Amino acid sequence: MSRGTGFKRPEFVRTPPSAPRPATRRAVLANCAAAAPAIEKVVPVEHEGYRRLVALLPCKICGIDGHSQAAHPNTDKGTGTKTDDRLCFPLCCDRPGVRGCHPQFDQHALLSKAARRAIEPAWGADTRRQIAAMGLWPKSLPIWSDA
Repeated sequence: MSRGTGFKRPEFVRTPPSAPRPATRRAVLANCAAAAPAIEKVVPVEHEGYRRLVALLPCKICGIDGHSQAAHPNTDKGTGTKTDDRLCFPLCCDRPGVRGCHPQFDQHALLSKAARRAIEPAWGADTRRQIAAMGLWPKSLPIWSDA
């Protein structure tokens, strides 16, 4: 019975026994000299008091006062990992009838990804300077080292 299509069925080709066989996973792992060293996980500092201080500052984008939230930079994040609270900066939240800068910033509606990556460290450093200059840096929070 004819298949009625212009395509031919592929032919089975048996490899000769003398042909080299692909290496198995076990063989590849046996050739490894040693296991790679473990990468030390950086544990970010979380401090609610510092986040509350950041929220007291005016929004970095629109300058409105009284509606800020501590916005974390989206760099160095991953599944199950967060950034250090000392890197955050103030951005305003949604209010009735007004879309806030924080959600827009997180959804790339205000700046491109490259522009965000460039400005986030500067905003974080400026926020740390402002809180330290006001004399409000929490005693239980280690000072951030920009070095």
